[in-house]
Amino acid sequence: MRKVLMVMFSTLDGRAQFPITPPPATPEEADEEDPMWKPRFDSIDTLLLGRKSYEAWSAFWPKRKDDPTAGAWQKEFSRFADRCRKVVFSKSLKEATWVNSEIVRGSPREVVAALRKTKGRDLALGGGPRLAQSFVADELVDEMLIEVFPSIVEKVKPFFHTIDDPDFPEDRIPIGAPGRHDFRLLEAKPLKDGTLFLHYARSK
Repeated sequence: MRKVLMVMFSTLDGRAQFPITPPPATPEEADEEDPMWKPRFDSIDTLLLGRKSYEAWSAFWPKRKDDPTAGAWQKEFSRFADRCRKVVFSKSLKEATWVNSEIVRGSPREVVAALRKTKGRDLALGGGPRLAQSFVADELVDEMLIEVFPSIVEKVKPFFHTIDDPDFPEDRIPIGAPGRHDFRLLEAKPLKDGTLFLHYARSK
């Protein structure tokens, strides 16, 4: 069955942000292999995006493959994103002009169920956080690939939706508690730029 991979960035304080980091000091740092996307270019054929993420990606990535200032990884990702099917969850977007793009109005549960029934490779959920939160809530995420930045940024969109629950005043949350979703660690890899790559699979 086709898996849903959630591929996201996070900060230390759990914000779905991409803090700008200093440029690499050496060519070796610049060429460091990307553990999130690059190993999966051949196993993913569909990108799942919310409206804001789609608008940002479609304005940036198609141009990178022909940009002489772009690095090798950006050009490779640009070609990868072009050939992928882009499924955009939006109730307001009127058109999606990026090649291989389509707008869907249904719920994530309905759309993913239909996609899983078709032949194809894995599906990558690339953002944004509200869409990711709904996927987690509906138990649609099979694996999480997260790059954590060593930054605290505050006052921006949270990676996961959190609320205070008077039924659980203690720090210890029991197994099976409403809203609890458990994953098991497959890989943890510190990168030279100070970020940490984490790969999880959903616990059965």
